[in-house]
Amino acid sequence: MAGDTDWMSLGEWVVALRDLHHQARLGKLSPEELNRYHEERETLARAILSAQRLRAAPGAKGRKFLRVARELKVDLIIDGAQVETRTLDFGVGGVAVMLDRPVHVPQQFDLRLELERGSSVSTRVRVVSVQRKGKPYRVAFGFENLSAEDTERIGLAVFDAALAGIMPVEN
Repeated sequence: MAGDTDWMSLGEWVVALRDLHHQARLGKLSPEELNRYHEERETLARAILSAQRLRAAPGAKGRKFLRVARELKVDLIIDGAQVETRTLDFGVGGVAVMLDRPVHVPQQFDLRLELERGSSVSTRVRVVSVQRKGKPYRVAFGFENLSAEDTERIGLAVFDAALAGIMPVEN
């Protein structure tokens, strides 16, 4: 069946998405281009999430939002004290960290996530999961009431990491 679709290879699509992502980071996209960028970014996120589900245990729940493994500095306020840690993974829905002390679902805390030097997001988080990993605890937090601007900033950082993890394709 012939159509008007402009087909490109996966490699060409990734290169084009990287360029679009770079332009989005610089704030140089028109509203139409920004909309296209968000659509393409969502396509990549769905593809990665689908691939992750293929490796998941039978019956396991899949993630709603793409998370990437990257260490970013995190400051939490727990019982009035500042606790510094690093992310295990992060996404627009939340972060996972290791903590020396137990916390409980659905406790809430103030969190500051450093996306890059000089750029951070401060927000309220809710504990959504706690797993004992020997002495430390793996704690997953969901963001509460994250602004659209901060969601976009985190989304850009997620896709910095996601695109960096996709090897360039040789033609």
